[in-house]
Amino acid sequence: MKRLVSLIILFTLSFNLNAQEITGIWRGYFMSGQGLYRQKYKYEIQIEQLENNALNGVTYSYRTTIFYGKATMRGIYMKTAKNILIQELKLVELKIADKSEPCVMTCYLDYAREGDLEILEGTFTSVNANTKADCGAGTVYLEKVPESDFQKEDFLVKYENKKKEDELAAKKKAVTPKSKKPAASATLAGKSKPKTTQKPVAKAGSNTSTPKKPPVAKSKTTPKKQSTTPPAGLAKKDTAAPLVIVPEQKQPEPEELPKPKIKVPVPAIIKERENTLVKTIATTSGNIKIQLYDNGEIDGDTITVYHNNEVVAYKKGLSYQPVTLNIKATVDDPVHEFIMVADNLGKIPPNTALMVITTGGKRYELFITSTEQKNAKVVIQFKVPGSDT
Repeated sequence: MKRLVSLIILFTLSFNLNAQEITGIWRGYFMSGQGLYRQKYKYEIQIEQLENNALNGVTYSYRTTIFYGKATMRGIYMKTAKNILIQELKLVELKIADKSEPCVMTCYLDYAREGDLEILEGTFTSVNANTKADCGAGTVYLEKVPESDFQKEDFLVKYENKKKEDELAAKKKAVTPKSKKPAASATLAGKSKPKTTQKPVAKAGSNTSTPKKPPVAKSKTTPKKQSTTPPAGLAKKDTAAPLVIVPEQKQPEPEELPKPKIKVPVPAIIKERENTLVKTIATTSGNIKIQLYDNGEIDGDTITVYHNNEVVAYKKGLSYQPVTLNIKATVDDPVHEFIMVADNLGKIPPNTALMVITTGGKRYELFITSTEQKNAKVVIQFKVPGSDT
């Protein structure tokens, strides 16, 4: 029975370890356009998850396997939030109609699991592969599948072969301990017999147990402790003394008086430029996490972020690795204003970024644009749970 339980544990452990493996084939569709012009395309991504949770692979956008575009891609898997950012880099194969224009996509996906079904779902933006003009946006839905509509990449073949080898090795390890366990139990049984023979020897010397009675002397000390309790008058006086001291310990409350804060002067670069409000977010959580990514091709965009007029990120380059900020909100410090200032416009103006805000169990995705004339502003307001303030 124990062997059966151990095998079940090994199986569940291996299942849980593979539960969030992003490496594999993800196939589904994406929807673009609106209304009567809304179109549905098939979409497949072959992903390799690297050790640092970076992603590598290829994508296929297609109607059929003879009308498609294949692009290289890279991205990142944010394990704690279960979010995935995927950006197509360049087209390596293209089979489309003459009037069609090739576009590359940037996908913002959430990972979810429903039983045995693993899902990536979210939104995308796209630009023309040649002119960098806007190609529109839409939604993406993908499921993890065992087989591809196209040829598997080399990294997938290696991954699947290694997985099979690991499974065979795990089965061998699970079988070998069975033959060793009886031998171990036999030795344990052999060792337990001498112990039972030694115990009667100790019991036979019953006279030796009598000297152990002197520890009763410890009970003589207990009456002394009890003798202190009878004077009830003294006990009341002793308890009365601490009651006088307790209020004195609560008096350090005046230390919380310095609530007024010195206002930080507004920096010149915020005064000189127009500050466009992108969004105001209300939260009941004191923990606010902000992540900033490049929204599009990595072209050297750098930004400086001000939090309530103080610099919290100075000339940070935007890429697939996020610029992360963690802010604490309290009743005394409820309003948090973030202003993104473009230090440059990169190779492809304007300076654009994806701002991901996580707070109170919710996730907000904002597309931020800043230029040499305009800054982007986001305000987060802390509210006490259950109140309007």
